[in-house]
Amino acid sequence: MVQFACLLFPVAIALQFLDTPAVRFLYETDNRLTLFPLILPFPVLLWRNMRIYTEERYRMMHDFYGAFHVSVRQRYRLRFLVCTVLAVLAILLEIWLFTLYHDRCTAISSGNSHPASLYVPYRYDNGNDPVQEGVYRIVDEKGRIGYADEHGNTLVEPRFAFGFPFENGKAKVTDTGELEEVPGSDGEYHYWESEDWYYIDRKGQRIE
Repeated sequence: MVQFACLLFPVAIALQFLDTPAVRFLYETDNRLTLFPLILPFPVLLWRNMRIYTEERYRMMHDFYGAFHVSVRQRYRLRFLVCTVLAVLAILLEIWLFTLYHDRCTAISSGNSHPASLYVPYRYDNGNDPVQEGVYRIVDEKGRIGYADEHGNTLVEPRFAFGFPFENGKAKVTDTGELEEVPGSDGEYHYWESEDWYYIDRKGQRIE
């Protein structure tokens, strides 16, 4: 199990760096074709270990270990304990990473690409704000605008009266103003009126 987990660990990490099109491609591919390559190493490792760790080899290892001094055996026991703890932590981290990937796949498949943000997505055109340049807008309970990445990690805490989507690495925001109705739209369309606009980067820092 530990060997199998070690093989899957880099895969679990790599999945976190896939962009949305790659995630969608893997998720929408036949599940058997997607999961089979990940499961295949387990019976191979099981067969390999059964061939290596025979009863005779076990007796040889037991005799070899028994010949050590007590202090040496204690040192080996400590190493074994540390390796066991590290293996358990790695397996737990791997489960968490695969869970994040599964949640992201489910969110993308359902049309909601905002699975983990602490804030709700900004509502745009009767739906969640679309991801643009890997970023989408979020809003807090006071209606302030902020930004999160496509994984739901908050990049800029909501603090702006209004903000536009990111374009060319920057977003146009304001701390003042009010929502105005577009003339002749019968209340269907609105825009934000302000006299104090400026730009921010992905860290929320003001730029020219």
